[in-house]
Amino acid sequence: MNIKKLAVSMMGLLAAVTVFGSELNPESSKIEHKSLVFLDQQWTDAERETFYFTPQGSYLIPYTWYLALESAHKHQPFNEPRNIRRYGYLVDEQFSSANPDRLPVGFAKEPVERGQAWLGYTCAACHTNDIRYEGKTIRIDGAPTMADFTAFVDGLNAALDSTLENKKRFDRFARVVLGKEGDSTERAALRNQVADHTAWLKGFANRSRPTHAYGAGRVDAFGVIMNEVFGQDLGVSENIKVPDAPVSYPFLWGTPQHDFVQWNGSAFNPFGRNVGEVLGTFGRVNLDITSPTFGKTTARARELFELERLVAKLDKPKWPEDLLGSIDQASAFRGQVLYNQPRNGEESCADCHSLPDGAGRYPSTPPEENLFGVTFIKTHMVPLNDIGTDPLMATNFSLRSIKTGNVAPILPAPFTGAKDLPAPLLLSILVGTAAQSSILEAQPPFSQLERIELIGYRQKAAGLPPYSPPNLLAYRARPLDGIWATAPYLHNGSVPSLYELLLPPTQRSQVFYVGNRKFDTENVGFKSERSIYGFRLDTQLPGNSNAGHLYGTDLNDDERSDLLEFLKTL
Repeated sequence: MNIKKLAVSMMGLLAAVTVFGSELNPESSKIEHKSLVFLDQQWTDAERETFYFTPQGSYLIPYTWYLALESAHKHQPFNEPRNIRRYGYLVDEQFSSANPDRLPVGFAKEPVERGQAWLGYTCAACHTNDIRYEGKTIRIDGAPTMADFTAFVDGLNAALDSTLENKKRFDRFARVVLGKEGDSTERAALRNQVADHTAWLKGFANRSRPTHAYGAGRVDAFGVIMNEVFGQDLGVSENIKVPDAPVSYPFLWGTPQHDFVQWNGSAFNPFGRNVGEVLGTFGRVNLDITSPTFGKTTARARELFELERLVAKLDKPKWPEDLLGSIDQASAFRGQVLYNQPRNGEESCADCHSLPDGAGRYPSTPPEENLFGVTFIKTHMVPLNDIGTDPLMATNFSLRSIKTGNVAPILPAPFTGAKDLPAPLLLSILVGTAAQSSILEAQPPFSQLERIELIGYRQKAAGLPPYSPPNLLAYRARPLDGIWATAPYLHNGSVPSLYELLLPPTQRSQVFYVGNRKFDTENVGFKSERSIYGFRLDTQLPGNSNAGHLYGTDLNDDERSDLLEFLKTL
């Protein structure tokens, strides 16, 4: 492999953090849930199962270990539904052929690696949620999860420690994993393997641990990815930083059609974005330039490609009036007028969060600037000083400097030999290296047309500069389709409801509880209630600020109600 050519060709793959995972199974049996309501988001049951349970290249723990593992200090399976709910992940109550071992939604059996199958994350773990209202549970596909990623990893580590420390517990574990009682040599080898893997997983947990807990529904995704790529995979411990800028998981519908994605608008190439996400969720890439397998990654290009296609089909969730109550159409009409109306010399809501025209088309990029004549929905980048929300996520990413370590000699010009580079640039190069390697190993191989589709048609017309993020010290304002189903709000999840987002910051909740799925139809968000699954979010802590986004905060009560009613229609 020509490493330098590979790095140059993939510099356009800007890394990031969100999506997808793996093998399609159109023959999988239909999901039937008596107590769970699925909205029409343009997916079939088979497509939904594909999203939930197919792998993407994430290697968290050997598969038989996970199924054999007991919760720490409890004689019950770690995979037991009550334990899974503790961490906010969704239980597949009535499992199908796509999920024979009753894994949580968003976990999958990865193909064999190092002699055994593994358990790994899929995109659905972070981008699927339920809302509950008057005894009904409504599934929102593509919505931000309410799961606590850090707590789950800590729980897994505690379970592994308990297995090693308790002889009876280890005996039960060994019998399941070995499929027999096993002799002393086999059991000793297994114990050593468990100890080694526990040490590795604790290393991940320590690198990913924030100063203040993220809690339910949030993670510093860029911080975790950069620690794994720059610290672990590149092998430079100085590059590891405390990931202290939590963000909510973005909602997915519409994402493939947008010009730029991520909260800071840093990603435009869907494949680079998705490979970056895999590397942050227990995927790996070999960055040792002396190795013949330099660039080899666990990320699965063919599966990521197919699931990006699937997400492109995902429609927004429409407010289900039969379940959540009717929308007051007269009020919503008045709200639409307010949405399009500039106030006090400022832009209107629609100037940042665009609306479709009568034909359903959003303002888009011109077709002539794209090599293939493809257009993308325009998003609006709002500078940090203008938006006024917590700046930590944007500044951590854009201002971070990284030591290049052993890859310095093979960096593309003009960066060849550089000892330090800006984090966004080096992440683009290294994730691009992994992405290209994954493409070359894909089975079946990609056709030329598929390769163009794989990068989301993100190639400028001849003579034009390549696509690049317009401003990394900013936050992205996207169309608000389906916004009612995506609480809590702001990029760091620091505002519990749309109603509070329309209040001046001094009137917003300074402390509230996250993790409850009871839906508040009046304020449009989740109810803040103490519960065994709840997390106390303190907006005074660093990274948690609920300040900023002052647009619409001068409305009176009637106007605010009208605007909320309109937002339900999007």
